[in-house]
Amino acid sequence: MPLVNHRLILLIITLSLSKVQAQEQSPFITGTVSFSVMKGTIACDLVLSNLPKINNYVIRLNSGMNVHFFKDRKRGGGALYYDMDTKDSIGSDETKAYYLHENRGNPARYIPEELEIKYLGMYPVVGDSAHGYMGQDWRGNIAFNGYSLRAEGRQGDWYPILYDMDKRKLYSEVRYNIHVSCEDCSVLFVNGSTPVRAKQADLSNNQPREMSIFCGKFEASEDHGIWLLNSGMTPADKQRLIATASTYQAFYEKNFDIPYKGSLTFAQTRPTADPRYWGFSYYTSPTTFNVGVGPYAMQALFDKDHVRRNKQVMAHELAHYYFGTLLKSEGVFGSIMAEGFAEFLSFELTRNLEGDNISQSLLIDKKSSLTYFSNYQPLSRVRTENDYGNREYYLYYYAPILFLAIEKEIGEKAMWTWLKAMVNSRADVTDYSFLVTTFRNSVADKSIAARIEAKYLSSTDALKNALEELGIN
Repeated sequence: MPLVNHRLILLIITLSLSKVQAQEQSPFITGTVSFSVMKGTIACDLVLSNLPKINNYVIRLNSGMNVHFFKDRKRGGGALYYDMDTKDSIGSDETKAYYLHENRGNPARYIPEELEIKYLGMYPVVGDSAHGYMGQDWRGNIAFNGYSLRAEGRQGDWYPILYDMDKRKLYSEVRYNIHVSCEDCSVLFVNGSTPVRAKQADLSNNQPREMSIFCGKFEASEDHGIWLLNSGMTPADKQRLIATASTYQAFYEKNFDIPYKGSLTFAQTRPTADPRYWGFSYYTSPTTFNVGVGPYAMQALFDKDHVRRNKQVMAHELAHYYFGTLLKSEGVFGSIMAEGFAEFLSFELTRNLEGDNISQSLLIDKKSSLTYFSNYQPLSRVRTENDYGNREYYLYYYAPILFLAIEKEIGEKAMWTWLKAMVNSRADVTDYSFLVTTFRNSVADKSIAARIEAKYLSSTDALKNALEELGIN
């Protein structure tokens, strides 16, 4: 009689149940999406199903979308009466927030089992300076630059996203099976699916993903399961990018003991603001979007004058699979968690894989940039974004410097214990209490934990203390 490994069977059952539960909690989107990169239009007729039962909710949709109707597909398909939540609208990134009623006489919010939403949006097409650049470009912008469309979910909300107002839980990661068409495109890509060289295609994904979109007229290539969209890179640099990304991915997988899910994709596009002054990148698992030209473009990734910083940016974006995807980052403090720890991890990776000299020089650059950083609160007192003083400096400079100093005091092993504890919690809300509780539980000596908490998390001299500990004051 064969031996039965009960632990293995239990693990398989647990993993299977976790997968089923993740799908049960994830909305499923079907329908059609049609757009034109030349005209700047998006037309959608989408059906949302598998929605959780929530009483206090809103459905966020980009404020540039004009709603034709909401319909309950299982109750006759008549158009529903709806209102907007003015407290949530606009203030939550780029959106208006809707909620539905069964009829005009019933003020209660309700969610149909199958909700159809039809809407149309039209946006400026900014190809070059002759068309007048936008004043700024940003992650949540639905951007048409003449040859492509770039739009993401969590901030841009080009597709309807359910938000539980009591739990502060955003259902931006969805499963989908949609028909996408674009007559002036050569490549269609929705995050989570495989890019398709076509003007129309059925795109689907059965794992919950943020449904960011990048489509247009550009080249697309694939090697070792990694896709490059509009990279503009030489064949040699493409291979270097793929090798670097694979190495960085392996570093994070080994230290977190959690593998990436999905094939990595890198998308390069031009900003709709003046490209001399605007360049940025962001990550929607498993895709990295790079928005920039010249020294900020993917073509310059291995340029000798920018390579150390560019590779650190890649490390930062890939770290968001753990801090931002597996561990959610809603709210004001969630941004500190996502960006602060992703930047910290980029330094951790750079020190281990690229060398301590490079890591130290990047850290000195950060310190010199903080000359005019002021009017900020310690982590323990952050309540609104006004407490940051300056958002960029607080998230990408101040917070990671604190975390680097904490690591130097408690050691690399204890730091990874803390990092893994946070990620493995899969918490929906990552506030200051979550940060402190996981830290205390990860440091064996409670007197040391209390001292570090007072020194770096609640002290108004936290930055000064951290710079002194790191030896760069």
